[in-house]
Order: sequence, then C-alpha cells, then structure tokens
Amino acid sequence: KVDFVFNLCDEGYLNEPRKELHVPALLEILKIPYTGSPPQCLAYCYDKSLVRGIAKEMKIPVPESVFIKPGDTTFEIPLHFPVIVKPNFGDSSFGITQKSVAKNPEQLMNAISDIREKFGYDKFILVEEFLTGKDLSVGIIGNPPETYNVLPIIEEDYSSLPPDLPKICGYEAKWLPSSPYYKIKSIPADLPEEIERFIVECCLKLFERLECRDYCRFDWRIASNGVPKLLEVNPNPGWCWDGHLAKMAKIGGISYSEMLRKILETAEQRIKKLKI
Repeated sequence: KVDFVFNLCDEGYLNEPRKELHVPALLEILKIPYTGSPPQCLAYCYDKSLVRGIAKEMKIPVPESVFIKPGDTTFEIPLHFPVIVKPNFGDSSFGITQKSVAKNPEQLMNAISDIREKFGYDKFILVEEFLTGKDLSVGIIGNPPETYNVLPIIEEDYSSLPPDLPKICGYEAKWLPSSPYYKIKSIPADLPEEIERFIVECCLKLFERLECRDYCRFDWRIASNGVPKLLEVNPNPGWCWDGHLAKMAKIGGISYSEMLRKILETAEQRIKKLKI
C-alpha cells in the first residue's frame, strides 16, 4: 500500500513543462495521495497572464504589461522603456536572458523574434515594464490559514554583475556556469517592516486563492517608486539543494534534509485530515 507519493516532478513529465500537471492528475485518477499542489493550481500558475489577472482582481500590484498573441506582427506598447519580454507559459526562467530586457523598439522586436524562434510562433508572449528595485523571493511551507511557515525573504545580490548587464535572475543565472549571471548570490532581504508585511499577506492570500498546497514560492520586485509588484507564483518550486527554497530555508536555520522533512510532514498532516 502507498501512503502518499513525494512528487518531485517539478520540470514536467519527460521535462515537458506543460506536463507537470499530468503527474498529480494521474495520481488523483489512481486515488493515490501526493505532496504539493494539485493539477488545477499548476495549470493556473503555468499561465503568467492568468496569474496577473487574478492578482489584479485581488488588488495585488503587478507590473504594467502588454499581451502579444501568436498572430501579432505589429505591436502597440504603451509602456516606457526598458521592458522585459518573456514567454507567457513556462517556468525555470526558460526564455528569459539578458537579451529579454529591451531599451528601445529595435531591441524589443529582437527579443520577441528570439522567443518565437526558440519556442515557436504559436506561443503567447508577455511584455512587462522592467522593474529595477530589489528582486525578491518568498517561500511558504505549510497550508494557510491553519499551519504554515514563511521562510526568510531573500533578494538577489547583483553586486558582482558587470554594470552594463541588466539585473535579472534568468536562465543564465540558473543554468549557465560560464555566464557572469551564474555568480549572482541570494542574500537575506533588507525590507521595511510594512513592505515585508504587505508582501507576506499577499502571498498568503494568493496561496489560498490559487489552491497551492504544502509549499510554494512567490517572486516579487520593487518598482522605482517603492511599490512591490508580483512577478510569478511557483507552486511545487524546485526542491534541489541549491534552489531558492533551500536558500531561504538555510537562512532560517533549516537544513536541506530538514526542509524536505517539513514538506513531507506538511503533506502527511493534510492527507490525514482528509481521511478523518
């Protein structure tokens, strides 16, 4: 008999991100409990524009943006440069590189063309105002509103980055050891108390609204006027030892193995409640 499955398939079945939700969906069909978020949550959060819409409905600030459809060949971008261009679907920063930040119309067109060439001309694209303030991540282990633990908020330290490069934590920072972005470090965030409280409150609301479970990560960035804005919600975030969730846990005095134990215990408690 299987008590429950520790779902480590955060990159999608056969590394196809669209199939990340297929694994928990199959487990539900087989009536096997599992850790982490359910298929509907994963479907919501795979679509960045959808999450933005839900956040705006909840009065949670998000960057100004423009949605580009596959057939669009001309674009009206009512945003001030610089902007950042990213695939609307996906995770793990695929498609987000230093070339994603555009400072003029020519660079914008190049960034859009680059995404279409790499990911297909049938994909939707999101163009957002490029925020230049603190780049933040918030981690939650537990299941609000009952029992949960908000891990220490971290920010990206871009001090080692050459000044001519845009300050982003994208594909190069996570997957290319030869890139200067790979030297970016995560450090404890230095935030005013009221800003930190606001961000955490928004994360807890989104956790419940999007039906996240057991653990989740939220990415934020501070705008030039000091307003924190939500970038993404990452249910079932990467559980690897050097991932952002593990970095937050370490700062909070939680070892990697202890973090995994807490996720398992959280899921076990939730599953036991369902059986009562």
